[in-house]
Amino acid sequence: MKNYWKDFSVYNINSIDRYASGFPLDQKGNYKIQSLNGKWKFKFCKNITEVPDKFYLPQANISDFDEIDVPSNWQFKGYDIPIYSNIAYPYAIASKNLFAVPHIYARKNPIGCYVKEFEVNETSDNIFINFAGVNSSAEVYVNGNFVGFSESTFDEQEYNITKFVKPGKNTLAVMVARWCTGSYLEDQDMWRLAGIFRDVTLIYKPTTEIADMYFYSDFNVDFTSATLNGKINIQSNDNINSNLSIVLLLKFDNKVVFSKDYALEKNGNSSIEFNLSEDFNDFKLWSHEYPNLYEIQVDLYDGETFLDSRKTNFGFRKIEIIPMSEDGRGPFILLNGKPVKFCGVNRHDFHPEYGHAVPKDLIEKDIILCKKNNITAIRTAHYPNAKVFYDLCDKYGVLVMSENNLETHGISYLIPRSNKKWSEQCCYRVRNMVNTFKNHPCIVSWSLGNEAGYGESFADMKKEILKIDKTRFVHYEADSHLKSSDVFSKMYSKLESMETIGKNKPIRHGTDIWRLIGVKLKPEEYKDKPFIQCEYAHCMGNSLGNFADYWTEFKKYDRLAGGFIWDFADQTIKYTHKDGVTEWRYGGDFGDKPNSGVFVFNGIVRGDRSPNPALYEVRKQYQQVDIGLEKNKIIFKNRYLFTNLEEFNCKLEIYIDGELFQEDVIDMPSIAPGEEGELKFNFNHKNINFQYDEVSVVISLLTKKANLYSPENHCVAYEQIIVKKSDFSVDDIKSNCTYMQTDLEIIIKFGPCTAIIDKKTGSIISIDKNGYERLKEPFRLNFHRATIDNDSLPQVNLKIVQFVIGVNRFKRAMKRLRVKKLNIFSTEGVIKVSINWRMPYMKDLKTVYSFNGDGSFDVEMRVVPLVNLVRYGFTLALREDVEKVSFYGKGPFENYCDRNTGALIKKYSGKVDDFMHDYLHPQENGNHTEVRWLQLGNEVNGMKFTAISKPFEMSVHPYSLEMLDSANHLHELENLDYLTVNIDGKQRGVGGDVPAIAYTKPPYKILRNQLHSLNFRVKIQ
Repeated sequence: MKNYWKDFSVYNINSIDRYASGFPLDQKGNYKIQSLNGKWKFKFCKNITEVPDKFYLPQANISDFDEIDVPSNWQFKGYDIPIYSNIAYPYAIASKNLFAVPHIYARKNPIGCYVKEFEVNETSDNIFINFAGVNSSAEVYVNGNFVGFSESTFDEQEYNITKFVKPGKNTLAVMVARWCTGSYLEDQDMWRLAGIFRDVTLIYKPTTEIADMYFYSDFNVDFTSATLNGKINIQSNDNINSNLSIVLLLKFDNKVVFSKDYALEKNGNSSIEFNLSEDFNDFKLWSHEYPNLYEIQVDLYDGETFLDSRKTNFGFRKIEIIPMSEDGRGPFILLNGKPVKFCGVNRHDFHPEYGHAVPKDLIEKDIILCKKNNITAIRTAHYPNAKVFYDLCDKYGVLVMSENNLETHGISYLIPRSNKKWSEQCCYRVRNMVNTFKNHPCIVSWSLGNEAGYGESFADMKKEILKIDKTRFVHYEADSHLKSSDVFSKMYSKLESMETIGKNKPIRHGTDIWRLIGVKLKPEEYKDKPFIQCEYAHCMGNSLGNFADYWTEFKKYDRLAGGFIWDFADQTIKYTHKDGVTEWRYGGDFGDKPNSGVFVFNGIVRGDRSPNPALYEVRKQYQQVDIGLEKNKIIFKNRYLFTNLEEFNCKLEIYIDGELFQEDVIDMPSIAPGEEGELKFNFNHKNINFQYDEVSVVISLLTKKANLYSPENHCVAYEQIIVKKSDFSVDDIKSNCTYMQTDLEIIIKFGPCTAIIDKKTGSIISIDKNGYERLKEPFRLNFHRATIDNDSLPQVNLKIVQFVIGVNRFKRAMKRLRVKKLNIFSTEGVIKVSINWRMPYMKDLKTVYSFNGDGSFDVEMRVVPLVNLVRYGFTLALREDVEKVSFYGKGPFENYCDRNTGALIKKYSGKVDDFMHDYLHPQENGNHTEVRWLQLGNEVNGMKFTAISKPFEMSVHPYSLEMLDSANHLHELENLDYLTVNIDGKQRGVGGDVPAIAYTKPPYKILRNQLHSLNFRVKIQ
C-alpha cells in the first residue's frame, strides 16, 4: 500500500479533472454506466498495522472479510464509533504541536479495506470509475494495479482504468483511511464518519467524447429575449483529423423545442473547444417560484457515425448584484431582474439511519418538506452535496448556495490562511465543485467554505472560480475586509446590527457577542454589497425565538437579502436497543471524545423529519404575502417575485369565541408581484344575534391546483386578525363559603368542594369534591422551567460560569421560598387567603386565593422581581388520568411569547400528547400562549382554568418538571399516572439569536423591578 493518507504533499493522484457533461449515453438514450453499488467485501482495521498484506491483489485470501453495503458509512454498519464534534479536532489529528500540522496518529487511524468483483464486456470504449464520495481518502487498485489516490471527502473522484481492466471478471480494491491530511480541511460541525458513502459507478466513454460542456444565459434589459451560450469540449485518445459535428437539442417537458447542427473545425489536436450562442424570444424563465427546467442534449458525430451523447439540466435565469443607486436604493441581489431575499436553511447531507449515505428518496422528501413550508433556499453546509440533490433542486425550484468542502474551525487562525501549500488544496476542492455543478440553474452562489479564517487562499479560490464561471456571486463569511466575497455575510447578527447594516452605518464585521472583536467597516466599504445572514436563528432544541423580528428587518431594508437558518434537521443518530427501545443519540453517547454533546440538536425538524414546532414559525415568516384588515377591506401585499396572487383562492374563516362560525372561499383578484391589492370584507360582528365574547377572522391563501410538491388547496400564507377582543371578565358569584383552621392548615368549604392550604408552605395541598381528591401534588408557586438548551449553555462546561449567569437560579431559589405573612378573611361569603412571600431575587411577591360558592376559586398573583425571571405562575399535579384536554388559545402546536406568530387562537381539543412536544433532548416544551381557558377532563369530572383580565400561558405533561429536567434522552421520560399542569402569567422567550444562549429581547423578557401579574379562575367540575 502507498499510505498517501499521511503525506501532506499528495492529495490527488490520477483523478481526472471534473466536468459537467454528465455520464455518456448511447444512441438510444441509455446511460453507458454500470453501478457498483451493493455488497462489497470489507475488513475493518483499527489501524494500518492490521491491514492484510496485499489484500488488493486478485489472488489475495479475503475469506475472513465481512460484507458491507456500498454506499454506507461503516460506523452505521457496526464498525468503529461515530464522533460528533463542532470545533475540536478528533484525537487522531489533534496534534499538540501546531507547527506539526498536518499530523496523523497512525495508531488512532482506522482503515477500511474494500474489495469488489465486477464484470466487463468486450468494448472499444475507455472505462472510468467514479467515486461520488469517500471519507476521508481512498487508494484505488484494479486487478492489483495502483490506479490512483484522492482526498476531499465530498467531491467526486474519477479514474481512467482502461488499461487495468480486462473482459470478464475484474477485482477492485479500495483502502479507505478514516483520517488523512485533508481531514484538517474538514472540521465541519457534524458527525465524523468514514467509508465509501456515495455511489460507485463504472463509466464507458467513447475514445472521442464530449468531455465537458457549460451553458449559461444572457438577457436583454426586460428579459423578453435570451441568449443561450455554450462551451463544449471534445477530447480524443488521438489527434482529431476527421469531420466532427454536434447536434444541440433543447428540450422542455420532454419535447424538443430547438435543434441545430454545428460542424467542428478539425485542428489536428486531441481536443476541440467549441463555443456557441443562440438567441431566443420564446422561452420560460427558471426561478424558485416557477422552476421551468430545460434539458440540453449534445450529440457528437463523425460524419454519419454516432460517437457520444450527453445531457444536462438548464434553466434560463440570471443572478446578479447591482450596487446602491444614487437615490439610496439597494444594493440588491437580483434573480431575473427582481430583488430576491433568501428564505433559507443550512442543510447537512445527513440522516439518522444512513449517516452521510442519504438515499435519493429521502433527499427528495427533504426538498419537498422545505418547499411546502415556504423554504426556498438551501446552503449546502458545509460541502458539496451529491449530484442528485442539485438535480432535485433544479426540478422543485430551490435556490442553492453550494459550499466548498472547507472548514478549519478549530485552527482557522493557522490554516489555510495564506499558506500556498494549503491554498493549492483549497483551490483543487473549489475547482472540483464548480466544474462538476456549473450547469445547475438552482445554484446561485458559490461559497468558498465556512469558518476557516481568511488569507490569500480565499483570494486564490475566487480567482479559480472566475476562470470557470462568472455567472454567480461568490460568498465567504469570514472575509472581514470584503476582499473576496461579493456579498457582506455574517453569522448570528442580532437585530441591532441588522438595523445598523440596513442603514449603511459603520459596523464591526466580527462577532456580535464581543463587540470589540472584528474589523470596523466604514459605510463606503460595504455600501454596494448586499447583506446575507449565512447562519442565523440558531434553532438548538426549543429555540428560534424572535424569528418574526428578523423578518421585520429583512423586509424593511433593501440591502438585507435574507439568510439561512441553522439548521434544517437534528443531526442525531437513531439507535435501537435489543428490547426495541429507540434512543436518539448525540455527542458522547458512543464514548466519542472529544464531543460537542447536544449541539447536534439544531433542527427545525427532528432527525426523522417530523416537525419541531419552530418549523411552523418558519413557514409563517417565510410566506410571501402580507395580509392585513382595514375596516371592510382585506389588504394583500404580494412579495412574490413572479407570481400573481390570482393563482390562489382566498379562504375566509370567522371564529366566534374560538369556534368556526362561517367559512367562504373566494377568487383572488389580480395582484401583480410586488404590488398591493384588496378584497372587500363585508362581515360585521355586531350583526351576530347571540351572546359572544370574542371574534376573529383567519384569512388564508390556497393553491388552486396541485404542483410538484403540494396538493390542491395547500396553504401558502395566512393571517389571523382579532375583530373584537375579549375583555377577559368573569361573572361575580354569590357565595356562602366557610373555613376553619388549625395550627398547620386552613380548611375551606366552597360549594361542593373542600380545599386545604398548608400554612407553612402556602400551597393548596388538597382539593376535594364530593369525597374525590383531585390533587396528586400541591397547587403551588413556580418560577423554574426545565432548562432548554439555550438556557443551559451547553457550550459552557464550567459550572461556576453557569451559576454566575443564573442557570437554574430559580430552581435553587424556590427551595428558600417562605410564607412571610398569611391573612384569611371573608367578604360577602367569599373566603380570601392572602399570602405575602419571601424568596431570593424577589422584591415583592403576593398571592390571593378567593374561594367562591360554586366550587370555583380565583387566583391572583403579583410579583416584582429583583432579577429577570424565566417564568412566573403555578404548577399542580392532577390525580386522575385526564384523557381529554381542551383550550382556547394559540395552537395547536407549542408556542412561546417570542415564537408564536404561526399559531392561531382557536379552540382545540385532543389528548395530552397532542399539545406537547417531544424534543429528542428533553427540555421545557408544550407551552401555549394567549390562552383564554383550559379544560382538563370533562365538565362532570374535570377542572377548568379561565383567564381574568388578560390571557395566561399553559402547558400539560404526563411527567413531572423534575423528570423533564433530569432526563438526557427522550426514552428516559416515562409517563406517570398523573398530569403536571402549569399555569403561567408568562414564560421568558426561548431565544436563538446566538448559538446556545437564550438571548431574548425586552418584549420577551420578564423584566426585573417591574410589576407582573396573573389572574385566573379555577372551576372544580
